[in-house]
Amino acid sequence: MVRKSFVLLAVLLAACSMALAEKAPLNLAIVWHQHQPMYWNRLTDEYELPWVRVHGVQEYIDSARISFEYPGVVTTFNLQPSLLWQLEDYATITLEELSRGGLHEHIGAVDNHLRWVWTLADDPASLSPDDRGNLEEQMFWLNGYMFDDDADDPYYDARYTELNRLHNERDLTDQELLDASCLFLLWQTSPELHEQYGLLRYRNHSGFTREDLIALIQAQMEILKTVRHAYQNIADLENELITSPFYHPILPLLVDNGWQEDALGQLAAGQAQHELLLHRTAVGVWPPEQAVSEEAVSILASAGFEWTTSDEGILAQALGHTPSLEELTTIYEWDGIAILFRETELSNKISFAYGNKPTETAVADFLDEIRSVWEALDDPSEHLLTLAMDGENWMFLAGYPDNGRAFLRALYAALAEADWIRTVTPAAFLSEGPSLTALERVPTGSWAGDLSTWSGEADEDEGWARLAAAREVVVDAGSPLEAVDAIYAAEGSDWFWWYGIDQDSNTDDLYDWLFKAHLIGAYQFAGATEIPSVLTLRLELPTAASLGEGDPVVDGVSSPEEGWDDAVVLTGDGELAEVAVVYKESDLYVSVGTVTDPTTWIGGDLHLVLYASGGPGDAANIVTRYSGKQLGFGLARAVQINFDKVRANGAGTAAMYEADGAGSWSFASSLGTTARRRAQIAERVEFMVPFSELGIEPGKAVTLVFTLEREGEMLARVPDRPLLAQIPTLIQGEEVFAVEDPAGDDHGPGSYVYPTDEVFAVDGLFDVIRYAIYDADDRWQIAVDLAALPNPWNGPQGFSHPIVNLYLDVTDGGSTEMHEEGAAAKVGFDPEHPWDVFLRVAGWPAYGRHLWTAAGEGPLLAEVASDPKRGRIIITIPKTILPTIAGWHYVIVGSQDGYGANYYRPVGATAGQWTGGGNPDPFVGPLAYDILCPAGTTQEVILSSYDSTAKTFAALVPIEVEITSP
Repeated sequence: MVRKSFVLLAVLLAACSMALAEKAPLNLAIVWHQHQPMYWNRLTDEYELPWVRVHGVQEYIDSARISFEYPGVVTTFNLQPSLLWQLEDYATITLEELSRGGLHEHIGAVDNHLRWVWTLADDPASLSPDDRGNLEEQMFWLNGYMFDDDADDPYYDARYTELNRLHNERDLTDQELLDASCLFLLWQTSPELHEQYGLLRYRNHSGFTREDLIALIQAQMEILKTVRHAYQNIADLENELITSPFYHPILPLLVDNGWQEDALGQLAAGQAQHELLLHRTAVGVWPPEQAVSEEAVSILASAGFEWTTSDEGILAQALGHTPSLEELTTIYEWDGIAILFRETELSNKISFAYGNKPTETAVADFLDEIRSVWEALDDPSEHLLTLAMDGENWMFLAGYPDNGRAFLRALYAALAEADWIRTVTPAAFLSEGPSLTALERVPTGSWAGDLSTWSGEADEDEGWARLAAAREVVVDAGSPLEAVDAIYAAEGSDWFWWYGIDQDSNTDDLYDWLFKAHLIGAYQFAGATEIPSVLTLRLELPTAASLGEGDPVVDGVSSPEEGWDDAVVLTGDGELAEVAVVYKESDLYVSVGTVTDPTTWIGGDLHLVLYASGGPGDAANIVTRYSGKQLGFGLARAVQINFDKVRANGAGTAAMYEADGAGSWSFASSLGTTARRRAQIAERVEFMVPFSELGIEPGKAVTLVFTLEREGEMLARVPDRPLLAQIPTLIQGEEVFAVEDPAGDDHGPGSYVYPTDEVFAVDGLFDVIRYAIYDADDRWQIAVDLAALPNPWNGPQGFSHPIVNLYLDVTDGGSTEMHEEGAAAKVGFDPEHPWDVFLRVAGWPAYGRHLWTAAGEGPLLAEVASDPKRGRIIITIPKTILPTIAGWHYVIVGSQDGYGANYYRPVGATAGQWTGGGNPDPFVGPLAYDILCPAGTTQEVILSSYDSTAKTFAALVPIEVEITSP
């Protein structure tokens, strides 16, 4: 009997193996997006930033070279047109450039790094202090694999490592800085090409000379000449090359502005260059930032493209639920063009997560993920799994040893050996005639969720307004080709990406300058007689701060009980020693501490002026009203106290003036607001001004600087850098429920601790202390108050650290299983209170304002904002989505990780730099630092109720929410 059972088992296993062998392989499309902004300044014919050259001689050439080594693995590369244009510019020296001499004799384009290093080698004394400082700071901006002397990295440069150490301790000498700069150029260049281009002798080298510098630059020039041809070579091996709109604009925003013809023009320009340089027509098109809308996708179709791609989150919105594997790997169609939706989590693992893992572990995990997809699909032949990601950033930013080369080779080798995977290009797959599924709708959005990264912040809206004004001038001039090209360049996504506080490049001022240079070029080529002076203004990067609410008294006297406790306090080093700014309801309050007794200024010719930015398209002057100084932003409004008009008792009025854009100012205060513009001079200078006169709205931001001036002289300025003052979103409804939670219990089951990195050093980051609900007529507002709510990573919704999951039992039925979009929290639910609605809230709109129902609807989008001074996250949900909110609520607060499972940061047994600690069982222990806990039990008891043996999660107990009438 035993023998017969064994034989039967063997037969079954053989049959299973045959079935697996007969199963079609999984079709896998890997799409690499190669993109850089247009760093070329059309006014100077030089490059403000060097990154096209830097990545051209390493990541771009390496990607193509390694692909060529694995002809059995086919991938797709989007060679974004303005990137390709810049690569060719670096690789080509024109006769005109040659005639200029100097650097132009050795490379086809000159950028800021090359200028600095050339000056250092030629005449170090003539290098300005600012350029020298920038040079010393930036000459180590590389993946540091040449600094690691270990088995994981095949390259190590002892001299470069020593210079890196020295520059962190003291200023480098001229020769040390030249050595560092030349080694920077050396290690920018793929080390696998050092021998071929005669660079091996420079490793660990000291005492670099001008001739050595020339040799390094010329080697980079020669490599850049080969980049385009390297991609032509892999295209001959059945890899696919696709294109984009020329300058990488956000297509849905062009459509929203009514600029459909610009979208078509940029697509045509991109295709024309693709055909000219790569000798083939692109059938696929990458929508910049994977941003789509119905009309934007229709434009791609009308431009003749056969396929495009977007993000899994867009598909979820289109379907109204999280897509299944079958749905995610289906090819969709809209208006005649196929749409491939990328699998987001695995794409992000390559881009952000695998770099910190051993190569073998990372590749094994990748194959496990792919295999799970293959095994889950009954018939993979009609399905296509699409991975899509940046083609260069992951290699040097994600922590990969050897700049990602070892990982890429190991990945391609594994794909070549796996006979159950078939790598395929989208064009080739579509040519086989798979069935396409028509989409009923294409939501407007991007890989980042919505389009808020490129539109909506004050600086972004100002940029769009300046662009619209310049475009109108160009159209009125008959759309000269060079002017149109300048407008197209100004439509690029990167300028708007770096505007505002949600992204920070450390060189935002240069991106702003490049954007303005394109607009100036548009005006010039259009023959405009006047160019807005604000376009000539160099941006000073502002310091952002959220204003607090107070109950101040404008009396010129400082005392502890006067309501300035939550003010933003700015310090100065001139006559203006301190400025405190706070708001109350719809007014801004200012209290100024001075070095000199301010009452002695009464009757004199001094002016205390608050300069403020304006709304989109408002006229703005570039210099102050009295002293003629630039403050680093456009001055649209000036609120001032004229001391010659202050009465003897110190009473006065703040007067508001508006700029005309040409240097003049006009009185603009309303008589109706006189009482709300009171000023009082005593120990301090204090005044108030209505939001309405400054153009301020709750939830928006305004740039501010305070000055003390007289005609022709500035006596003080506060702060040194402009203040970007953020006005919090205000609660608009009536409170109908509130519950307090103990402070200091953000320790999960009692043992959890924060990660060790200093960014988690603030106490209370995950400590919920109050939960309240407000009835705002047609919507509910939920306020989650935490002990601290800083924003070090510039989350667009005003906070960075916490992720909040809400599960609401508000009607009959529901689920006691975790939603798949929140399963990483590792919790269970009370069977008596199954949830009906699940909300995930975090600082990033791409994934942090989403709502699903237990019935399978979603993701629907809520509105998320914050009031950082109060530590408050505000969630607004229309009653059309959530008719009733009374019932039972589960509230879970964890640590947000943009690349973690379900965006949760792990909590392990021991805390690490980026992982929490104190979890007795990381496999089943919850990832909740804090929960709302009902009376009769404790958080520690609830979160410790998991069972390590049975592998069951801790069962949460909800709080009861009873709504009172507002």
